[in-house]
Amino acid sequence: MNYQHSILALAITTGLGVAPATHALELGEFNDTKFSIGGYFKTEAIYEKIDDGDSRIFARANQSRVNLKTVTQKDGHTIVGFVEGDFYGGSYPAENNDLRLRHAFIKVDQTTVGQTWTGQFWAVTYNDYLDFFAGPRGTLGGLNFRSNLISHEAGDFRFSAQDPVNDDADIPDVAVNYNLNFDGGHRLILTASGREIENGDFVGGGAIGSKFMIGPHSLNVNAHYGEGLGAFTAVGANNSLTSPDVENGEAVSQAGYDVGFRYVINSTWRANIAYTSVEVDDNAETDYEAHRANVIHNITQDLEVGLEWRKYNLALGPLRPDGQQVELMAKLSF
Repeated sequence: MNYQHSILALAITTGLGVAPATHALELGEFNDTKFSIGGYFKTEAIYEKIDDGDSRIFARANQSRVNLKTVTQKDGHTIVGFVEGDFYGGSYPAENNDLRLRHAFIKVDQTTVGQTWTGQFWAVTYNDYLDFFAGPRGTLGGLNFRSNLISHEAGDFRFSAQDPVNDDADIPDVAVNYNLNFDGGHRLILTASGREIENGDFVGGGAIGSKFMIGPHSLNVNAHYGEGLGAFTAVGANNSLTSPDVENGEAVSQAGYDVGFRYVINSTWRANIAYTSVEVDDNAETDYEAHRANVIHNITQDLEVGLEWRKYNLALGPLRPDGQQVELMAKLSF
């Protein structure tokens, strides 16, 4: 896996289905296969004030994306094909707006092969935020990179074997999710994660993702603990992308939680607040804290605008500065 490029692979989503798309336009059916396209156009303006640095304002539309999905019913099997790209293929800041592959997978019944979300991504109940890059940092969806993998769903369980983050690993990264959905929209996800880290040790950790409905409102609570998790939370020893889970040759453990509350004002307005905290057992002082608040308005069902304030205490490259940001965005889904 090209881990340096994986930092760009983030998803801002509050619900997941067979495919990452939440909107689609049906194109029709040919030879027993249904075709649809989906995605969105998004533009955003951001004011940024870096701690002990200069402020700036910039705009971008690279997050816009498009996907193609096929669904075939044949010989008693359901076969899904999905491919999606966005425009973060260039260096940051993206000057050439190259197309970048996000997903490319085949799903036959309950088995998925190809490039798509890791099992760690499925460990999280996601808050309704606007920040494409640092929104889920501090949870097991922190980098939200997509890996080449094979995964299988059996009842409420999901088993994944993935292209390892550590290029020298002799075994795949693995994850097991146990997903429970309750009456009223409540949800619980239990996850075990294991991987071979850069010092050769095989280490693991666990996570809990939960969603509690309070009338039309919702409270999301995520927590994790263990070793080898910095590769997925984007928090760890020296904030290093090449070795986030090893310091001085030893495995680094961490514990964190993420809490978000979604308040539905009415049928077209909603507001969200979220707080994240991660404590890392290292000498590099990489403990992480984040605050977010936003308000989102649906002009129509598919067109929304939003305003978000966020503050982070640690930088992770130019995409995730330490300091504050204010984002104004508009998004049209199709």
